[in-house]
Amino acid sequence: MTNRLILKLLTAFSAVFLVAAAPHESAAQGIPSARAADSMAEFCRKGQAEYPGGIARMHPSFKFNICWWLEDAGIEASTFDEIVATLPEHAGPSQPVWQAIFSKPAQVHLERARAAEERSHSAAASAEYKKAAFYLRMNRLPKRVPTADLQATERAYAVLGKPLQRIAFKTGEKEFIGYFRAPSTRRSGNEKLPVLVVLGGLDNLKTEMIRHSDYFIGRGFATLIVENPDTGENQLGFRPESSVMFDAVADYIKTRSDLDSARVAVYGWSMGGYLGTLGGLRNDFYKAIVNIGGPSDSSFGQVHCKTAPAWIVAPYTAFANMNPQTTPRQAMCEYYEAFQLSRQLKTPTAVQSRKPILMVNGAREDLVSRDEPASLSALGFNVTQLVFGDDGHTAESNMREHFEFTANWLMRRLKMEN
Repeated sequence: MTNRLILKLLTAFSAVFLVAAAPHESAAQGIPSARAADSMAEFCRKGQAEYPGGIARMHPSFKFNICWWLEDAGIEASTFDEIVATLPEHAGPSQPVWQAIFSKPAQVHLERARAAEERSHSAAASAEYKKAAFYLRMNRLPKRVPTADLQATERAYAVLGKPLQRIAFKTGEKEFIGYFRAPSTRRSGNEKLPVLVVLGGLDNLKTEMIRHSDYFIGRGFATLIVENPDTGENQLGFRPESSVMFDAVADYIKTRSDLDSARVAVYGWSMGGYLGTLGGLRNDFYKAIVNIGGPSDSSFGQVHCKTAPAWIVAPYTAFANMNPQTTPRQAMCEYYEAFQLSRQLKTPTAVQSRKPILMVNGAREDLVSRDEPASLSALGFNVTQLVFGDDGHTAESNMREHFEFTANWLMRRLKMEN
């Protein structure tokens, strides 16, 4: 892998579909001007790190995830550009015109999928359901359950005879739903499978993490995909104490005779890297932690919070149940200070200090503090860092490479055969 450096790591959130224009004194103040790609095709071709302003006519937070969503759905970026070109300037997901524009191609693909199903053309039906799910995803709003997207995605796998097994977890009075998936073949009938608990970003649905699950299933892991609190089908509030969701997941894994409770790890993407790290450290059941571009300590500190890009501060504020247009940035910064690992884990135990943590990101990360490695080292944690010098947040342009590195790293830590 070229331009890979083992060096200081950066961290941040994943995409939040929120458009927030705000007064100068608010949390969402002053989105800085930056070169925006003229089209999604250009954006995906030249690399996301090239364009910190995002895509022309789209909110900057769309810069993350969309290229690989398109790829997974089998949709050409140029086709997506044609649809985006019909959006009125400054339109957002909450507006009827936005919803209507993306609903139209979604319905076309749903009709094609149903017709293919009737003809027993399973592969064609699955492909059409995936395309429909992509366009339905464009219409979702933060903190809303995207029922149509979930249904289309689940149908895409069900028609192939590979259903996404829905598992209901409960902590207190709150429920969250995950997808359990396992390799179709095993080396021996009695083999107990190692498990990887996969967590997406702040507004990543579990359907969006299937690509990750696919890779690790291919390397011999069973996977449990769950969503961050306040996202999709997770009813928990977005707070540090919601890391107890990992206790509920651990309890479930212990009930499965086909799963190896001695070989379980956490894989958190973007903001999922934060909660996965916190939950994975708090419960000794988890043997290793992978944090892909997720914040941990200094990213929640006052120094970084006061200079973080406004377009990412707005979602932070919304997930704190504050109004991005009226909340002073200082108030938002003070709220998130409590999220710091140094405050949540004041005195790490010996087990926590020894637990291996892999942090992966791009050197051109443009959202969060550059002091995270030093912060975690100062707390005494056992951190391995993988940084791609030619990439940005979560090193998405090098995703396949860091999947491989991560799988090999996990297999060594969990003492798995390659």
